[in-house]
Amino acid sequence: MNPQLTIIIPTYNSLKDLPYCLESIENTLNAQLGDSVVIHVQDGKSSDGTEKYLSALNLPYLTYHSAEDLGVYDAMNKAVNVSRTKWVYFMGADDRLLPGFTEALEHLKENDRIYYGNVVIASTGKRYDGRFTPLKLVYRNICHQSMFFPSHLLKATPYSLRYRIKSDWASNIEFIRREILEYLEYDIAVFQDQNGLSSTQDDIVFEQDKARLFQVNHGVALQLQAMLAPFVTRLYKRANRLMRNGTQSKLKAGIE
Repeated sequence: MNPQLTIIIPTYNSLKDLPYCLESIENTLNAQLGDSVVIHVQDGKSSDGTEKYLSALNLPYLTYHSAEDLGVYDAMNKAVNVSRTKWVYFMGADDRLLPGFTEALEHLKENDRIYYGNVVIASTGKRYDGRFTPLKLVYRNICHQSMFFPSHLLKATPYSLRYRIKSDWASNIEFIRREILEYLEYDIAVFQDQNGLSSTQDDIVFEQDKARLFQVNHGVALQLQAMLAPFVTRLYKRANRLMRNGTQSKLKAGIE
């Protein structure tokens, strides 16, 4: 057994979702589990029985550690530091793997590159979100559940604890400047977009720093884009709402 990748699952009181997450990994990877892929659950000292559940599983390809942490990125950094594989991949307890995950594994060749694909949004079934450019990254982030990281890279540049919810976006701003991101046209996972931190809460500190991060890494032009991004995003969402309302009104009129 010579595993090459660790699937890291940070959890906190996620017992209701975790069994289904592990089942999706088992169904997707089959014989590869333990052979080329292992699982590590980094639990934040849950009070819902997560540790007892994991202990009872007694699976040779699964390790876990339960300890208090300073948030999800602290948990992720801790898990990366104890990983012993060349590659790491992160998923939430409420996410599910897709067959594209195994296809993407075959492309993890260069250990100085971050590979990423797509996810399928759970609430809409839509694919998110293709190839990224620095400009595209101003307006939306690469989904964490689509990304495969060389473990040595994240050990050298851990996630900043300054950003409680969008630290991965801050890191991606730097990674895309370094031209170490490579797109793979596979659907990696189903991303649960309704319950996670990034979907339900704002990261005020990141939003305050975002333009500066683009200026430092990409120059003044993208700094200005980042400064205008909240206004442009609001206009875009408003236009979409108006279009949807107009379409619905026409449909209603046609029915009547």
